[in-house]
Amino acid sequence: MTKFVSINGQTIRRNAISGERKPPIRIAKSRHDDKPVYASEVEILGAARLVYDPDKAIMRCGARLVLECTDVKIIR
Repeated sequence: MTKFVSINGQTIRRNAISGERKPPIRIAKSRHDDKPVYASEVEILGAARLVYDPDKAIMRCGARLVLECTDVKIIR
C-alpha cells in the first residue's frame, strides 16, 4: 500500500518562532487521509518516488511535493 510523506512547512516556521518542537513530517495512507501521523524522523522502507506538481496540490493538506513509498518506519 502506498504511503505519502510530506513536510508541514507551517509547523517548521511555528517551531522556529515559538520554540515548540512539534513533529513536521506528515505520513498519510492516501491522498485524502483525514488522520495522518506526524513524526520527527522516519525511515523509508522499500521503493520510493519523489513527486512535485507546481500546478495543483497533490494532497488534501495542500502539499505540492510528496514522497510516495511502499512503507515507512516511524523512528520518533
